[in-house]
Amino acid sequence: MSSAGFRLRSNCLKMGGCISSEEYEAKTKSKKITQEMKRDHAKNEDCIKLLLLGAGESGKSTIVKQMKIIHTNGYSQEDCMGFRHVIHLNLFDSMRAIVGAMDILGIDFGDLKLEVQSKSKLTDMALAPGELLERNVLELIEDLWHDKGIQECYQRSREYHLSDGACYLLDHIGNYKDEDFVPTEQDILHVRVETKGIIEVKFTHKETDFVLFDVGGQRNQRRKWIHCFSKVTAIIFCASLSAYDMVLAEDGTTNRMEESLDIFRSIVNSEIFTNTSMLLFLNKTDLLKKKICTSPLTICFPDYKGTRDYAQAAAFIELQFLSKNLTRDSDRIYVHHTCATDTNTIKNVFKVAAQAIMRENLQRCGLI
Repeated sequence: MSSAGFRLRSNCLKMGGCISSEEYEAKTKSKKITQEMKRDHAKNEDCIKLLLLGAGESGKSTIVKQMKIIHTNGYSQEDCMGFRHVIHLNLFDSMRAIVGAMDILGIDFGDLKLEVQSKSKLTDMALAPGELLERNVLELIEDLWHDKGIQECYQRSREYHLSDGACYLLDHIGNYKDEDFVPTEQDILHVRVETKGIIEVKFTHKETDFVLFDVGGQRNQRRKWIHCFSKVTAIIFCASLSAYDMVLAEDGTTNRMEESLDIFRSIVNSEIFTNTSMLLFLNKTDLLKKKICTSPLTICFPDYKGTRDYAQAAAFIELQFLSKNLTRDSDRIYVHHTCATDTNTIKNVFKVAAQAIMRENLQRCGLI
């Protein structure tokens, strides 16, 4: 019997009736796909699911970038090139915000010629998607950044909305003037891109699979959080230590720290997360160290009696967050003071945090 005849006969015997080779191969392929899907589903069920929550501009997206840098292959040159437009857009938006605040705060330009140029070139200008700033505009922004009045206005940036990464980008603007510049990982970590929707990053740490979900922190994005709550292993709640003297970009009146405390209270006491590990990342330690010397913590916490010392201020803020916990043992909230733009710090913090998460996960499963 020929091989084709044998295969056809075999197909008839296996299926209890005679079918064509094409039909048999299609059924075999379908069965294989189903088996692969079941394996993927089982693997997904076994992985550690982390959900990043927190108010807008708390540093969540920077943590996601760090996980990509630390646990995957990082950013390729093509990936980096994709941030060129975003860097230029951040530079433009930041300088326009500072210039716009000059009149409101009653601050004069050090160089009146720069005032005229800024109003003629920055006021009505807009960047199209993917577009880069012209070199003369970048040079104007660079000159403005060195202006005495602009610097005075920047020092009062808590009185208006300005991205935390503005100073870094403006200090390094000379690196972004060449048409073929390639952003570095530090550039990418400092650039501000508002998270919209749900971002998912998968990686492996110590032979354990993790999937990290980042959801936008602005008020109009929080309704999407509920879609990520199912079977979450751990919550990483990010809060900015430097937000105590700032207001929300969304309404311009609500104190950012108070908003963050309110969100944390609702998350840490939620019945949904009773059996979920809780990590609290008090982020932007670098900014608090700079700010606490000139901006008192009493702006947000009138009952604060400590000095303008970083350690005292950070410890007080930590206590304010922990006081919102009414339902779980205090030792089940793992607190870390972080600087999300520092890769080594985040690498070490995640190593410790991952151990705590995996230990709690094994305890819940009754394995230890």
